[in-house]
Amino acid sequence: MAEEIVDLVIHVKVPKKYAETFRKDVEAMAWYLSHKDELFENMKKLKGIMKTDKSWKELKEEYYEGITG
Repeated sequence: MAEEIVDLVIHVKVPKKYAETFRKDVEAMAWYLSHKDELFENMKKLKGIMKTDKSWKELKEEYYEGITG
């Protein structure tokens, strides 16, 4: 069952030099939350295919860092 997606506007005050980084981080988190079910399904399909010594947690963190970087 797909969750309903809504627009949300939040006004916050941050130092000017961090404004763009903050915006990108919030947008990346919103994207992740709206796609997490799909991402986990894809990760389940890949289980056992990838040869790595990394845990699922490490792979997930690297993926998240990749979309926020």
